[in-house]
Amino acid sequence: MVSRMDSKTQNSASETNTTLAQTAYDVLLSRILDGTFATGSQVSEGRIANDLGLSRTPLREAIGRLEGEGLMQRSGRSVTVRAISLRDYMEVLHMRRLLECDAAGIAAASISLDVVAVLHERVQAMQDSVSSAEHWALDDDLHDAIARSTGSSLLIKTVADLRRRTRMFGRDRIPGRFEGGRQEHLRILDALSARNRGAAIQAMAEHLENAKNAILAELQRFG
Repeated sequence: MVSRMDSKTQNSASETNTTLAQTAYDVLLSRILDGTFATGSQVSEGRIANDLGLSRTPLREAIGRLEGEGLMQRSGRSVTVRAISLRDYMEVLHMRRLLECDAAGIAAASISLDVVAVLHERVQAMQDSVSSAEHWALDDDLHDAIARSTGSSLLIKTVADLRRRTRMFGRDRIPGRFEGGRQEHLRILDALSARNRGAAIQAMAEHLENAKNAILAELQRFG
C-alpha cells in the first residue's frame, strides 16, 4: 500500500511536471507565433531542453500538445513546425467567418459596454509604429472578448486555435493592413457599442474578407 507521504510526493511530482510542460508549451507556442521557429523548420528537442533547463519529459508533453493542435509534426526523431498552406489559410478564414460572425451577433447583445469602450480607446490610440507584439496583443484581446461574450467554451477555444493558424500564415505577409484593420476593428466596436446585431455581423464579415483579399493580393504580387 502506498503511504500517505508517498502519495503526496507523487502528486507533487505530477503537479511539477504539469507546470514544466505548460512552461515548455508557452515558450514553444510563442516562438512559433513570433516567427523564431519558422513554418517548415526543424526543431531540436535537445537544444530547447537545454535552453529552458528542462528534461525531455515535459518538453515532449508540450510538443505532443502542439502536434494535437496541428502546429507541429513529428517524423521519426525529428520535429518540425507545420507549414500552413494557402489552402489551409482559406479554410481557416472560412471557419473563422462562420464562427466569429455568429459570435459578433451574440456579442451585440451580451458583451460588456465597458469592455467595448476600453477596446475602442486602445484601438483608436494605436499608431502605425506600434510593435508587432503590441499589435497582436490588442488584436487577440478584441477577438477574444467577442468570443468570450458568447459564453461558449468550445467556441472560445476553437476561435483561439484558428486565429493562431491565421497568424502563422499572415504574420509578415500583409504589412499594409495596419490602418485598414484598425478601421475595421473600430467599425466592429461601434456596432457592438450600438447593440446593432446586423451591423456587428457585417463588420466582422468585412474584416475577415478584407484580410483574405489582402493576403491573396500580396501572394499574387510576389508570385
